Amino acid sequence: MIIYKLLKTPLQYYVYDRNKNKILNISKEEYQELDRLSKKQITEKEAVCLKKYQKCGYLKDNVVEKIVHPETKYIKHYLDHRVQFLILQVTQSCNLRCDYCTYSGQYNTRVHSGKSMTWELAKKSIDYLYDHSNEIEKVRISFYGGEPLLRFDLIKKCVEYVKEAYPDRITNYGITTNGTLLSGEIAQFLINNQFSVTISLDGSKKDHDANRKFANGGGSFDTIINNIKEISKHNKEFIENIRFNTVLNPKSDYGTVRNYFSSEDVVCDAGVGLSLMEEINYKGDISFSNEFVNIRRYDYFLLLMAMVKKLKKEAIPKFMSEIKAGIDIDYSTMEDINDLNKTWHHAGPCIAGAMRMFVNTDGVIYPCEKAVETSKATKIGKMDEGTDPEKVSKVMNIGRITEKDCKNCWAINWCSVCALYAEKDGKFDPATKRKNCAKSLIEAQDKLLNICALKEFGYKFGKEEMYV
Repeated sequence: MIIYKLLKTPLQYYVYDRNKNKILNISKEEYQELDRLSKKQITEKEAVCLKKYQKCGYLKDNVVEKIVHPETKYIKHYLDHRVQFLILQVTQSCNLRCDYCTYSGQYNTRVHSGKSMTWELAKKSIDYLYDHSNEIEKVRISFYGGEPLLRFDLIKKCVEYVKEAYPDRITNYGITTNGTLLSGEIAQFLINNQFSVTISLDGSKKDHDANRKFANGGGSFDTIINNIKEISKHNKEFIENIRFNTVLNPKSDYGTVRNYFSSEDVVCDAGVGLSLMEEINYKGDISFSNEFVNIRRYDYFLLLMAMVKKLKKEAIPKFMSEIKAGIDIDYSTMEDINDLNKTWHHAGPCIAGAMRMFVNTDGVIYPCEKAVETSKATKIGKMDEGTDPEKVSKVMNIGRITEKDCKNCWAINWCSVCALYAEKDGKFDPATKRKNCAKSLIEAQDKLLNICALKEFGYKFGKEEMYV
């Protein structure tokens, strides 16, 4: 069985060869012939163009016989020597009550609580990181919540401990905060220790305050902006280390949000990342309007035009620059994979517990901060015992629960589905995974079409900047 995906733009025809992970520019006649073959209207022997491409090593029979993550046999080594990113949930408490928060009760996961991490657990987690990362040059520690700055005392103690106990190790720090507690003292500490800071800001005052509220119902926008303005007066470099995270929900005014980050002085020098309201484990339905979708698509079109130098960089919304970097990364994956092996696994799962290790206030270890803390399926260990290689293997090899589908899927190298997208009611569920697979297939096709279109206009991936 030959597995491929046909693609076409207004100008050209293509076929994506799964085995080689390459896109081939083909003629209209070849496209039509391969289309008939995929519909079983002709046999492989009757498909003349197959011989042409098979002589060059393309469009050969599927070689994948078993779904196994290629790093599975090295799991214990990774967990013992290559842990690179520790995320500490220093508290489950938060001073805001955002409408769409993962912990608001609208998701099938835990809710806000008063739990906080003890110093003993934080210290044990830090020691675990350094004891299991001797092959990693730079490690990273990030602080998460709840609102982590409610435990600034613990964060400060952790950083001071690292300096004292591991002075020869290179450590990068990060924090995700709602920004309401940023003061001069806290900001100076973050600057002095070169923290990368992610602040949740959903655009203008109207857009932000519609969802990000204090417990008394009041909006948090003014507090955040005033904090940033005050800090910037004395620490201009602080803004350089900030990245704003903007979450769009079905009620968001996309046009207002995009204009805010392009015009407001206090935020225009910082990086901006845009994401849609999280769908994983949401109890209801999330549906964006056609108008919202169309404006987003138009911005994407503007980005592509800027990438091929048909527009100046200033013509696109600021937060689209991160998407540009993502397109370059997507293309680079085509150079990383040349031939599939008999045992393979779809892209998506990381090496859980090594690439990221999330420790909650109870000392339970999860693959990352997005894991459902009420689910047994996503638990990969406890700090008292360490990370469990068998549980990590189950998370990494989530493709096994839909093995037949994955073995024959054209997008195996482009899949974005990890174990978190397969969890339901405390178990890994094939139907839930397949539902998210369908979305991943659409995303994969769009990525390949973007690469084709950019190539047609001479874009050099990873080597070009947009007009400035």
